[in-house]
Amino acid sequence: MILPPAFRTAAMLALSAALSPAFCPLRADTPDPTIPADAGLRLVARIPMPQMSGTWDHLTADPRTARLFLSAQEDHAVDVVDLTTNRPIHRIAGFFNRPQGEYYVAGLDKLVVTNGKDGTCKLLRGDTYELLGSIQLSLGADMIDYDPATKLLYVESGGKDSNRGPGKLTLIDAIAGTPVGEIVTDFRAAAMAMEKSGPRLYVALPGANQIAVIDRPTRTITARFDVTGRPASMALDETGRRLFVATRTFAGDPRPPRFLVLDTDNGQTLASLDCTDATENMFFDAAHHRIYTSSLAGAIQVYRQLDADHYRSAGQIAASPHAGTSQFIPELNRFCVALAPHENQVSQIWVFETIP
Repeated sequence: MILPPAFRTAAMLALSAALSPAFCPLRADTPDPTIPADAGLRLVARIPMPQMSGTWDHLTADPRTARLFLSAQEDHAVDVVDLTTNRPIHRIAGFFNRPQGEYYVAGLDKLVVTNGKDGTCKLLRGDTYELLGSIQLSLGADMIDYDPATKLLYVESGGKDSNRGPGKLTLIDAIAGTPVGEIVTDFRAAAMAMEKSGPRLYVALPGANQIAVIDRPTRTITARFDVTGRPASMALDETGRRLFVATRTFAGDPRPPRFLVLDTDNGQTLASLDCTDATENMFFDAAHHRIYTSSLAGAIQVYRQLDADHYRSAGQIAASPHAGTSQFIPELNRFCVALAPHENQVSQIWVFETIP
């Protein structure tokens, strides 16, 4: 694999050389987490990130170059990790004000980053990390999804339930880097799941206890699925017509967190299982019929899909507090979880291989 020229900068080489003694697959002097036999995950590397001083927000990846991007929100930077060598190779800084959401547009080689503090959306070149443009959105700009057929980005910001004005999705032309429309959701969106073959976009609105169903061609909300709790993360099994939703507790709302399975045809809840609170990210592994989650409570949880209507827990893996953000990369058979610094331990990226 030939890496882009930016990866061969002097700064990158200096960083790699300075930290190289610590970069190895699982260290013998570090206890391995206990991984349930049924989880279908094998821990293949821990990547120390000593330059990280705060908490991580969202991750994204470019499977072609095996790069993982991580929002270091308090550091106002985006870190880049090479998953072939399991090393950090670059830190992008100078453009961000609390970076939160990320999306790597592989077909265009662009990195898109939202900034919660100033409400901007930054577009960068994927090879040199040069800033291409900045779009002003509402405060709290966060979640991003992408429709490769129309080359449109869907970027969430605002939310009347978070005192940031009306919640909305701004549609951005990923080629031109300009906004072309918006869909008002009123409430803040906590997660999105987009159909690849169909026209629907599912948007979790915890302030309304609902999943909004958006028809992308008409840019309208065509249905609302009520859920028993506040939806915080989602994943989609488009072939099986199932939407997976994790709810979480909020101040003044004592309902316990649940892992829910919804029928995408009508929003009916077909299954409800226990889950860890404060689940931040969720992914469906279609090849292995598993769902992976990560939570701010410090647990990685795995569920097995027995069939479209039946599911069971495959166990938990203890991580550390604030290990809520993760990224599943099916092209590489990798599930990556970002661990924040904790109790004098440096931040780490745990890299799991997905196995049958």
